[in-house]
Amino acid sequence: MNVSISTSPGFGGDLLRSLEYLQFKTRSHNAAAASDYIGSTLAEQQKYVLYREMFPMEWLRSQASFYRRGHFRSYSERSNELFKLVDERCFPLLEQYYDDPEADLDNFAIAPMNADLCCCGEVDHEYLRISYAIGLIFIYPAEAWAFLDDRFGLDESEFPSINERMHESVGRIEDSIYNDLICLVDHSTGNPWLDSTYCHGCDWYKWSKETIEELTVEFRSANMFFERIAGLDSLIEANPRQILTDLISFWNTGEPLNPDIASEDKENERQ
Repeated sequence: MNVSISTSPGFGGDLLRSLEYLQFKTRSHNAAAASDYIGSTLAEQQKYVLYREMFPMEWLRSQASFYRRGHFRSYSERSNELFKLVDERCFPLLEQYYDDPEADLDNFAIAPMNADLCCCGEVDHEYLRISYAIGLIFIYPAEAWAFLDDRFGLDESEFPSINERMHESVGRIEDSIYNDLICLVDHSTGNPWLDSTYCHGCDWYKWSKETIEELTVEFRSANMFFERIAGLDSLIEANPRQILTDLISFWNTGEPLNPDIASEDKENERQ
């Protein structure tokens, strides 16, 4: 791959390039070391190309060096500038690595936005949004019903039995806030920000324009998802018994007792 990156002329730039070359000669005393060094140099050049494609005006105005090391010491000031722009303009990136200047960012992970319940022996419902806490009746029923009894005076015996498995159509129904909630609790929304968890490891991404743009779209979609769930929180607070009955019906049959409630927030969003 041939990449041409212009740098500022003058003695300072020549000196930094000379030092970079001497650093290369010092490290590359054998073929393996030389290959590693050239690989890291090419990876950084690719980040420069991405910087120019995604943030052309910032690239033209930038005075950041191609040779001096930035906060993340494996990368130049110019690459560090790209990391910061992605973090500020696209999605949170640096919170994963901010405290480690030695971090390797050639591949990066994203921080899960969903509650990570997979490895939890106990769930602290007090710190969960109310809709999420109710949705846990399908995963941690004993704890969830205890919470509902304490919060709303709702007893499990007053509601229909919950099937062991959700109806086959649940998870594929559009325009249903109940479907959204169950997919959120189940980590099956199809959105990487909502489905990834810390305890099951994470996916790693490479730097490319397509990847950054896709993760940016999914990040915005995840925030909109939470905005819709916030609407369900209000409905639960207003009438917890009706919403819980609807939700159980939806789990068991794929149909809520009151479909207007289930689709209300989706309709408001479209308007």
